[in-house]
Amino acid sequence: MQLFHKYHIHEMHKLFYTKFHLFELSIWLHVFGRSMISIFIPIFLLKIGYSIPSVLVFYLIYNIFDFPLNFVAKWLIEKIGGRRVLMIGTLSIILFFLGLYSLEFGNWMMFVIMAFLFAVYDACYWVAHLYLFMICSKERASTSRDTSILYIAKRIAGVLSPLFGALILIFFSKSILIVISIIILLLSIWPLFKIKNIKDKPDKRKNTSMHKFFASVKDARAHILYGLLSFHNVAEGIIWPIFIYTVFKSFESVAIIPILVSLTAIFFSYFTGKVKKSNRGKVISIAAFFISIIWILRLVLDSSIFYYASIVLIGLFSIMITLPIDAEIFEKGEEKDPLAASTYRNAFSMFPRIFFYSFLILFLNVFNISFIVAAISLFAMVFITFFILYKKRPQIVK
Repeated sequence: MQLFHKYHIHEMHKLFYTKFHLFELSIWLHVFGRSMISIFIPIFLLKIGYSIPSVLVFYLIYNIFDFPLNFVAKWLIEKIGGRRVLMIGTLSIILFFLGLYSLEFGNWMMFVIMAFLFAVYDACYWVAHLYLFMICSKERASTSRDTSILYIAKRIAGVLSPLFGALILIFFSKSILIVISIIILLLSIWPLFKIKNIKDKPDKRKNTSMHKFFASVKDARAHILYGLLSFHNVAEGIIWPIFIYTVFKSFESVAIIPILVSLTAIFFSYFTGKVKKSNRGKVISIAAFFISIIWILRLVLDSSIFYYASIVLIGLFSIMITLPIDAEIFEKGEEKDPLAASTYRNAFSMFPRIFFYSFLILFLNVFNISFIVAAISLFAMVFITFFILYKKRPQIVK
């Protein structure tokens, strides 16, 4: 509760007076509006009549579109600025929700269009909002702290919104939930107009090529780790909610997932943000090891209590991975090229998912296969983090 008090008393009073906090307000509203419904998207597709393989095909198409669109988003930011691209992303997810509102079983054209709109949203919103975050945070010279604050803001929204979403689904309908989500998403655009004197177009003279941006393994290591982490993110963010729904057959059972994750993240984001640079590799390795063990236990344990306890544990250990990686990406981006950093972060995260979804579609038991792949990817993260990417090289004494 001290963290909650610190955040709301010492930070929120500046909300309408600084670029960072106006930006943070926009993100909070956006995450709240999106998270009310996002956890239920695969469940809605199942209830409409689509099979689990069809849902995986949807996410495969979405990721195939998404990867190249990250570079389109980068180009758009250079041309029209980060805030406008952020708005394009928000409008795209609103159109996606409208498509979900009217989608019927067998309408494959709408199915593909929705996947495309979802990809436009992901590329435009994530590339633009991470770029703007680095621009706003750079002026405050507190990247690691701001990264933890941004996560706290997102997670506070993540605690409340799925609960509201589930209550609306229980007492009203999917249609009401979609309308409310759209209204909140539209409101999230307003703070962006209030941010004054921000240069949201990058300086073309500082545009860094991919070769220069990744001049060494050290420069690329955080993005490499994000690529490996994407296998876990798919298993935890998409496959696990489907698994929980098939076991418990209720929206409430799925809504609990992001609530538990967010509660855990709120209390540990601030402290994880204080991890020293020299200890990041150790923290990432330890967290990845424990998450991989949890995936293995999910394969062998059949217990409702363990299912939800594992969500809490993964929420904790995931923060120990994502926050240090993001802090490193943001620091490198502020040093070299913020737009390149945000673009490559999202591209590295989405590209491996194309192969993961393609692989999963080949199997009937997608749950066990996805759990195994997630565990293997995290073991790989432990190995390359400890022995390659963060290995301390001996200093040469002259």
